[in-house]
Amino acid sequence: MSRLARVARVVVLSLAFVWVGLCSGRPAFGDAKLPPEDQPPATLPPRPTPTAAPTATATPVRPPASARVPILMYHYISEPPPGADRYRIDLSVTPQDFEQQLQYLAANGYITISLYDLYAHLQLGRSLPTRPIVLTFDDGYRDHYDHAFPLLQKYGMHGTFFITTDFINFGNPNYLTWEMVREMSAAGMHIESHARTHRDLRNRDFQFLVWEILGPIEQITAHTGKRPRFFCYPSGRYDDAVIRMLRSVQTWAAVTTEHGSVHTLANAMTWQRIRVHGRASLERFAATVRSASGD
Repeated sequence: MSRLARVARVVVLSLAFVWVGLCSGRPAFGDAKLPPEDQPPATLPPRPTPTAAPTATATPVRPPASARVPILMYHYISEPPPGADRYRIDLSVTPQDFEQQLQYLAANGYITISLYDLYAHLQLGRSLPTRPIVLTFDDGYRDHYDHAFPLLQKYGMHGTFFITTDFINFGNPNYLTWEMVREMSAAGMHIESHARTHRDLRNRDFQFLVWEILGPIEQITAHTGKRPRFFCYPSGRYDDAVIRMLRSVQTWAAVTTEHGSVHTLANAMTWQRIRVHGRASLERFAATVRSASGD
């Protein structure tokens, strides 16, 4: 058979196949169907109705009018030197006594908080532990780093350290260094201001107060990256001009050397503290803390 005849035969057979399919009502190439994913659904499913999220109703918290929280006041955490006078002895709590005091606080449910916690409680109504207590350390002595800081870390407690910045700036070996200050701050201790030189701030002019009060704020912020908001009056001395200056530089509260443990926002510039005396027995310390806490 010639090539032309073979081609003609294929064409005739193909046309016949198509004609048979048309006559039977079936597709010429079998039961070919669209793949399932290409077939449109018979009906679209209903669009789901989103469920409205419940709306929480905020319960306003009324800040308390006052808070009874002992703010303990420490100075030296070291043995007094030979020949120390009675003032130095009274200001010195040995590391051994200090550790016993921390052990007593921990065993009796006292939780150390910061002055920021106390202020937020009075300002915003934030809750405090059942037995809150604040530990403060004045002047920025070297023994705060050598003894107080590691013992606070050992017992998981918090401390607030009021530093006198010129004692650090001039490299006095009896005081902290900025490197120590940064380490303590990074570990969660709060570094606050005790003025620049520890001089009496009463009856001073405006420029002097700016130098003594604003300067340490700038230095502490520069070295720690944290802006101090609390102040400790040098030797507990202050007057109205000092308080006005503190408020003008956005100080939230200041502590004194006066005895007491009840604090309000109205007296935030004169919060009282509880002095911890050197050579005091643990029993005396415990009684002082219980009394200040109202227990």
